[in-house]
Amino acid sequence: MLRLISLPLLIFALLYPAFSFQSAQSTRPLPGRDSAELIKIVDGVFADIVSPDGNAVGNSAIVVLDRGILVFDTHFTPEAGQALAGKIRALTPKPIQYVVYSHFHPDHTHGTQSLPGTPQIIGSTITRSEILQKDLPALNRSVAAAGAQLEKMRKALDDEPDPIEKRRLRTQINARQEFFARISRQNVLAPIVTVDDSLLLFDGKRQIQIKYLGKGHTDGDLILYLPSEKIVFLGDLFFNAALPNVQDAALLEWVGTLEEVLKLDADKFVPGHGAVGSREDVRAFIKYLQDLRGWVEPAVARGDALDQVIHEVQISGKYSSYGFQNLFPSNVQKMYEELKAQQLEAEAVQADAERKSKKQNPKP
Repeated sequence: MLRLISLPLLIFALLYPAFSFQSAQSTRPLPGRDSAELIKIVDGVFADIVSPDGNAVGNSAIVVLDRGILVFDTHFTPEAGQALAGKIRALTPKPIQYVVYSHFHPDHTHGTQSLPGTPQIIGSTITRSEILQKDLPALNRSVAAAGAQLEKMRKALDDEPDPIEKRRLRTQINARQEFFARISRQNVLAPIVTVDDSLLLFDGKRQIQIKYLGKGHTDGDLILYLPSEKIVFLGDLFFNAALPNVQDAALLEWVGTLEEVLKLDADKFVPGHGAVGSREDVRAFIKYLQDLRGWVEPAVARGDALDQVIHEVQISGKYSSYGFQNLFPSNVQKMYEELKAQQLEAEAVQADAERKSKKQNPKP
């Protein structure tokens, strides 16, 4: 059965071809919606928990400070960023002072252009580099490809003699023009303040800690920690009741990074996708990553081929209700590739040690 894909997801697929939130057969969307109102966690701290089917795609958060507003991640499209700005205006007339990116993926950064004023954009040094070297070029390629396709369709319309086919082509061209106009309006904004380890912000009584705790979803993930409120915003280091996108992940290091997160004195953990979670929800996600390794590692040790492993490894029943089921094959593939690389590196180290031993202890 053909399933229509929303325009935001179509844009996402073009900008980010290896990661799709949906497939016609296998994805169970996360609970949620393009939220009409913010979820209040504590006074002055809000989460915008959204559905992946709408304009926003990824969650966002708002922290009200004495002199302004901090926004953690800004959704995916300019329209979603504009809606987020409207929600902030409904809360307070204070200006947006800071925008913090959890990482470089567009569903967490592309709404920034619609926020009013000129907030300071904060991200890891790696995130700034990835936006400039990956995200911006990908956007430019997508705009060029969409424009070329539109011109090809217009030429086909001029050359088409059949009136019925002409009407069909006009309908397609109108849809493609809307898409081209939207994607052409995207303005990718990179961080102007970068963090390698940690950054503290103080505004009134509220202390904000921006931390880099290690690799996970990407090499440059930042978290936002409010120690007094015991809240952590994790971006895509945490998928709550959902399978993760692992295109840019460091799976073998991800668990260790999340274990560092759990050392923080917190009881609310806000994911990049899914509902606000608890400490147990984060542990459940860690368990999934550990189980994924447990499913794949024996096959790597046996020397099984990647295609065989992807075909044979099945997700266990307790994770079958998770969102983004279509990402499971890519989860298996990424784990296989990292374990295989680790295996080859260990073999190379052992072979080098044996060569050195033979040189130092030649046979008589």
